[in-house]
Order: sequence, then structure tokens, then C-alpha cells
Amino acid sequence: PGPLPWGPWAVPDPGTQAYVTTVYTSVVEDLTRNKQHRFIIVDQEFFRLWWDGVASAKQKVQVHELVAQRRLEFVLGGQVMHDEAVTHVDDQILQLTEGHGFLYETFGIQPQFSWQVYSFGASTTTPTLFALAGFSGHIISRIDYDLKVTMQQKQMQFVWRGSKSLMAQQETFTHDLDENGYCLGTEKHPEHRAWELVWELVAHQGEWERVEEELTLFSLGSASRSAGCCFWPTGLQCFSAICQHGPSDELHQQPHTQDRCLLGVRHTDYFQAIHSTHISWHIRNHHNFLPYSSGVWLWRLRSGLKGLARRASALLYAGESMFTRFMLAPHRFLDQAWGLQQLQKLRWAVSEVTPHLSGLTPPKVRDMFVEHLGAGMQGVCKLMASIIQDRSLVLSGPGSPACFPCSEGHPDVWSVRCLCAGPEPGGHFAMVYHPLAWTVTTIVTPTADFPEVNLTDETGNPVPAQVQNSKETPSAYDLLVLTTIPGFSYRHYVIRPMRRAQKDTQETGASVDSTKQFGRRPRTNRRQAGRRPVHMENDCYTVYLDKDTNLMHSIWERQSNRTIQVTQEFMEYHDNSDEGQISISNNYVFAPNGTSKPVWAAVEMEILEGQLLTEIQRCFYRDPTYTIYSQLARGPPGADGELLCHRIEQEYRVGPLELNHEAIWRTSTHLNTAQVLYSDNNGYQMQRRAYKQYMVNTITRNYYPMTQSAFIQDRQSRLVLLSEQVHGVSSQGSGQMEDFFHRQLLIKQQWALSVNVTLNDTSVVHSVLWLLLGPSTLTRDLGQRSGVALQHRPVVLIRELSETTRVHPDFQQQEAVMLPPSLHLQILSIPGWTYNLNHTKHLQNLQKGEAGQAKVDFCRVLLWLHHLYEKGQHPVLSQPVMVNLQSVLWSLGSVVSMEECSLTGTWDVGTLQRWSWKIQDGPRLVGISPALPSSSFFSDPFISSLSTTQRIVWVHE
Repeated sequence: PGPLPWGPWAVPDPGTQAYVTTVYTSVVEDLTRNKQHRFIIVDQEFFRLWWDGVASAKQKVQVHELVAQRRLEFVLGGQVMHDEAVTHVDDQILQLTEGHGFLYETFGIQPQFSWQVYSFGASTTTPTLFALAGFSGHIISRIDYDLKVTMQQKQMQFVWRGSKSLMAQQETFTHDLDENGYCLGTEKHPEHRAWELVWELVAHQGEWERVEEELTLFSLGSASRSAGCCFWPTGLQCFSAICQHGPSDELHQQPHTQDRCLLGVRHTDYFQAIHSTHISWHIRNHHNFLPYSSGVWLWRLRSGLKGLARRASALLYAGESMFTRFMLAPHRFLDQAWGLQQLQKLRWAVSEVTPHLSGLTPPKVRDMFVEHLGAGMQGVCKLMASIIQDRSLVLSGPGSPACFPCSEGHPDVWSVRCLCAGPEPGGHFAMVYHPLAWTVTTIVTPTADFPEVNLTDETGNPVPAQVQNSKETPSAYDLLVLTTIPGFSYRHYVIRPMRRAQKDTQETGASVDSTKQFGRRPRTNRRQAGRRPVHMENDCYTVYLDKDTNLMHSIWERQSNRTIQVTQEFMEYHDNSDEGQISISNNYVFAPNGTSKPVWAAVEMEILEGQLLTEIQRCFYRDPTYTIYSQLARGPPGADGELLCHRIEQEYRVGPLELNHEAIWRTSTHLNTAQVLYSDNNGYQMQRRAYKQYMVNTITRNYYPMTQSAFIQDRQSRLVLLSEQVHGVSSQGSGQMEDFFHRQLLIKQQWALSVNVTLNDTSVVHSVLWLLLGPSTLTRDLGQRSGVALQHRPVVLIRELSETTRVHPDFQQQEAVMLPPSLHLQILSIPGWTYNLNHTKHLQNLQKGEAGQAKVDFCRVLLWLHHLYEKGQHPVLSQPVMVNLQSVLWSLGSVVSMEECSLTGTWDVGTLQRWSWKIQDGPRLVGISPALPSSSFFSDPFISSLSTTQRIVWVHE
């Protein structure tokens, strides 16, 4: 099923290339020689490495023939097999698009079925996306063991409707394998390991009578749940075709087994067989299979890597839209092919960290991922800086300064920085690019080397700003700038040190914070809490802090005129590390030996008051110290400032931890929530998570993934937490919500020591949360857009100025790209495909061997529109929206053609032939249907849709 079934550490000594070469070279050779053999390929990353770097011309011809004969089948077809718990929907679409684009461009094919068996748990996002991608059948494996036992007594197949809004339009027939993996056995169900045992008997002993017994046992159990059709995947540990097919051939030749039709089949064969039964299947409605437990909850979290991956994804999103927008206009200097190459490198790097194994890898593989992400981010940062420089918005001295990005984005407002070294530094020039199709008012944070700053915009007018010491660099200063930027536009700022003459004339400059310091308060002071409050406020909230404890005490919300008791603190779980325990915490397992406890001894607080925002810095003292920075901004009144006003930004720094400890951030309120939590599936839709009691592992089995957002609520108020990266989240008590931040383990088990995956992670993890509080009507209106705004904050690029540098005097603001508030322009990119849009001509080019000779069409654009609100979620914002793309996107050029496509942009939806499956109850819609009738859709550039992909060709003068 794939070249790395047990993870990157299973690569033999000769290296990954030799390993991949062995798999694919032997498979092509074997299939060419033995006509009865079949093979499936899943992950395109490894196949592409072999195809581009190893395969000979003869082998490529053989692969084309095998694909045409349908004996070599591509299933799923993504760049990788992404995890479903902790990956964002944007990254899932990206990796599928990368893989499907390669397959169509190379072979002219579209995968029809999925193979999503590695993922720890199954999300409702998946059946929706896979239906949009054109899949007719879906295979999963790893779900909660209790639920799997229940399903084993009934039926392992169902029709899955993942979306409340799309329902039957995007349903997917789903098959769950008998066991978590590849029909591996358990003591509770010994018949489920029969196939594995049969394989061993055939390969090593040839005990045919016992083979017959085992096959009978397995067949009866499987067929009773599968409408008489058994699906037996093989090849888990086979690294060559001889290992794969040798025992199978011998088994087929025995008279005891010939009547069982144990032939090597493809996914297509199985789904065709089960589809032909015309059985009516039960429906599973928008319920997922999370968390994943196989006796204990399998936990995979490497916070630093996941945080870097999300920042890289956000930078890629910004780079894609900027490149698309400005490549459609004439460019004097920038090489388009070079620019596309920078984006393609980061697409590859972001895609390869989406599988669950990326969180379980040894240090050398983790370092490889970090290196790929870092190099990709550097390239895209250079690209964005080059686009701006190419547009001559800054005039500098002779020569082109060399640009390089910082190693990490600034965690405060996540600014990607590209620093350009120039002669005779006399200040900085900052460009702020806003990558969303709305107007945003927010605070960005460029860095200056001097505390007394004069800040002007592109027109030369002074801009209000606030200066404070940098959190990252002690010798630098953070410059907090309030900015309003329309969609897909940018602003320019000149940052210069204030001269003495300017000080004497009291020229407006950036203000410096006033500071109030509060000494350390021991944890024992909590008995006196609430007696001496201090507060900070803006137009939406008043936050009260307790001077006796230095902890948050409560929040007053203006619209509801309600005060909610809110306390937040760091706590830790201590893990089982004794090998005598039943469950030991490791890469897969979260096994605390009790409830969480506060481990800090005292809290110190400092309040920085400025004209733009108030910041509370609190240090929780232990060894080492945890830090949390809370900001309450004062933005402009009205709609432009509502997202900024209605959030409390919280930036944390956690680690390193004590060995075998796991750190959480607990928010406790007096809301009566009955321990019901809501968290998102992949940043796509929300799921209700009611607390459940279990015989064992109750704490861990009530933890859920929080990719972007989570909330708790009572009848009057809702408290929302939005995150820029994935966390585990749980509600272990009524009115509580805790976020899992970091873990440090020393795993003593031999398997972990042998491959160096002990999780002895001594890093400091930092990220950002936004807290929203208010009536559900308010947080419902703002929560969706706020979550997207946190994921895609403005990008800041900085270059140094010389004394002679001046801003271009003829600057004109760009035309904005604006969508209604309920829509998100999820993807705007130039994929870089070279194939002919006409499918027949593309196949003809493939047959002639001319497909690879075409050039990239930079006017072919992939556009994804995402409706942010589910059906019934909001009385107004949930309604379908009519969009005139010609009007909205006119500043990018004229639309000359447009078609609605599959999820990955490779197929016209009118040509998708998804299968229809009978259901046991209720009405249904058959297959995919466009949002509007085809005649209306293609006759004009109007769209009315909940989710749709567009492939657009632009023309420009």
C-alpha cells in the first residue's frame, strides 16, 4: 500500500531513494511479467521521487501500460495520506491537489477511491472533501475500539454524510476495515487475525488443512458484515513484489482455496462487487470517529513542528495570492518560472508534514521536515519581497539589496519578516500585505532598532503607533501599528528614528507604554482572591485582575452587560513512565497517573498601558518559568474595528518541562456547561463533544483535537478560544476548557530507544490564542471570520533604508478584492499545470509523448470559495450568496473562461461519474450536483454556492 508503512525510521541503511527504488522497480517488473498480479499506490510523494529521479524511460512506458490495463491503480492519490485529527482543511486540500495534479498531468487519470487507513481517527471533513474530489468509495481503519467492536457485530459499511449543509449531495460510501490497521488480530476477536495467520502458514509452513480452517473462520465473520464480499488487504510488510505476491500465488494454486476467489484485486474490484449487490446501507450523519482509542487514546503532538507547519501554510497562502495577483499584470524583472518554483517548494514541504507520522518521527526526520519548511518559507519570503521591489514602490541607491527572512515569524502578531540589508541604515521600510478578501483592521508589529520612532504611511502622513521592548530580541523594540487594509492589498510604512529637531518641535511619534508592576504573589494567596481588583478595558470588554493573586478574576462584556468569572492558569499532568504500569505515556499514548495539578509557586504581573492597547505580562514561576501575554486592543468604532475589539489576544511561552510532564492552559468559568464542549473538525465545521465516563482512561478519551476553534456555553454566554495552531482540548469540569500545550517524556521502552523517539523535547513552545466572550449571537457572528483572520494575519516585510531613500511620490492604493463577510476566498493560486484543458487533447498528447513539452500557463488560476457558515447556523449569514466574479476580481484581469471543478481542480464537475448508493431510509440526492444548473453557471460569472472550486483563465493587456 505504500513505501513507508512503518514510518520514516523504517528506511533501510542505503537510504530512502534505494528503499523507494526497491518497491516501485520490483513492482513494475513483476506486474509486467505476471498478468494476474495487481498493485495499488497511495502516496504520490514517494512515487514522484522514483518517477522523476530513478525510473528509466522504459519503466515509464511500462507504468503507462499498467495504468491503462488497470493492473496498477492509484488510490487516494494525494501527495501523502494526511492525518484527519490535527491537519487544517487548507492543508488537506493542498496535498490532494498536488497529488491529483501530478496524476492527471502524467497519466490523465482521476483516483476513484480512497485509502485513508493510517490516520488516527476519522473526521467528518473527510467524506465531504473526498466527495468533492470525485471519490465513489472510501476506506478507513483506525476508529475507537469500542465502536469498532459494536460495528463488527453488525456491518462495517455505511453511507457517510459529513456536512450538515451539503448532506446527500456530498455523501460518501465508507468501508471500515475489521481491525485498526490491516486486519491485524486481537485476543477478543481471534478470527480477525486469520488472514495474517494464513499468510504466515503459506509462506513458512504450507499447512493447507489449517489454512482451510482459518479461511473458513475469517470468511464467515467478514462476509456476514460485508454483504458476502470480503476485503483482505495484504502487503503491509512487503518491500518488494516477490514478498508481496509469492505466498499469494502459492495460495491461489491450492485446490482448497481456488473456489474462494482469492484473487489479487484492486479497490475498484471490491467496490464494484459490493455496489452490484444493490443493498441499502444505513446513513451516518455528520458524526466523526474522534478521538481515536485502541485501548488507550493514541496521541500524536509535536507542538513546535505543528506550529511551524501552520505558519508555513499561512505564508504559502499569502504568497500564492500575491503571486497570482501581480503575475497577471506586466512585470519588468521578476522571473515567473522562478517565482512559481518557490511556491512549489513550499507546497511540497507543507504537504509532507500532514501525515500523522510527522508527529512521531525521530529527531533526524523532524529536522528534515524543519529544513524543508524553512527553505520553502525563505523562498516564498524572497518571492514576496521581490514582487514588491519589482513594482518600484521604494527607490533606493544603486544595486539590489539581498533579502533573507528571519528563522521564525514573530509570535506576537505573527509577522513574517524579510530583512533586506542596505547601505547606511537610516530606518526601515515596511510593507504589510493582507491576504484575505475582506477589509481588516488589526495591529501589526514590525521591529525597530530604536525606541523613539517617527512613523509615516505611503502618503507621508504620520501614523499612530506604540513602542515596547521586544519579546524576542532584548536590544530591539516592537512597534505596534494600527492598520486598516482592504482585501488582497498592502500598506507601506516608513520607520525612522526621531531626530532631536523633531523632538524639539514635538512632532508626533510613537508613544511609549506606561508600566505598572506587581510583585510575585504566591499560590497560597488564592484564598484571598477577588478582594483587590485591577482592570483594563476597551469598548467591548473590561477585564478584572486580582492583585492578591495576579490571576484573571472576571470579564465584563458590554453587549450582554454580563460579568463572567474567568480564571486562567497553567497546570500539568504527570505521566506514567514506569514500565510496570498498564499504560505508559509515549509517542502514541497519553496516560496521566491522575488529574492535572498547578505546579507554579507564584505569579508576577506587569501591565503596559498604551494608546493602542493594554498588555498584561504574567510569569508563572516554576523551574523554568511559563509566560502569558494578554492584549486588549482599542480599535476604531464600527464594523471595521469589531473583530479587533471583540478579542483578547493571549500569547504563551511554555517549556522546557520536567520529565514526564504535560502542560495545559486551563480556563475556568462559572458557566453551567454540563461538561459539553464544542471543537472544530479541521477548521471546517464544529462538533459537539459531550463528556463521557469510561471504565479506564476517562481523562484521555475526553480530549479532542482543536485545529482552529473550541467553545463552551450556557444559555446566556459563550466563551470561544481560537488558535493559530492545533491543540488538544477538553472540558474536564463544568465551565472549564483546557488546552494541551506541550509534553516532555523520557520513554524507556526499547522500541522507542532503538529509533530515538523518546520525546525528550526540551524546546520552548509558543503560540497565540484569541479569547472571545459574549452572547452566542455575537460570537456566532464574529467567530468564523475571527478564526480565519487568526490563521491568515497580515504579512510584514521589512527592508532597511539609507538616508537618501524616499517613498515613491506617485503611489496609488491598489484596487481591493472584496467578498461578502460570509465567504472566504480559500484558494487563489496559479497551480503551474501544463496539460491541455481539453481532456481529449490531453490524452492524445500523452499518447504521443508530448505532454511534458507544454509550458506553464500563468493565466490559468485555481479559485476556491468557501461559505463559512453552516446551514441554520445564522439566520442571515448562513444563506447562499450570489457573487459576480467578473466584478469582484476585475482588478486581476478579465475572465475569459470559467468552469466548476472537482476539489483538486483537475476535472470538470460535469464529467465526474460518482456512484449512487442505496440507503435504508429517507430521501436522497444522487451524486454531485452543481450549485446552479450548468446552463446558468457557465453563461455568466455568477456563483451561488456553499463550497465550490473554480478553474479560471484570465486575459490581461
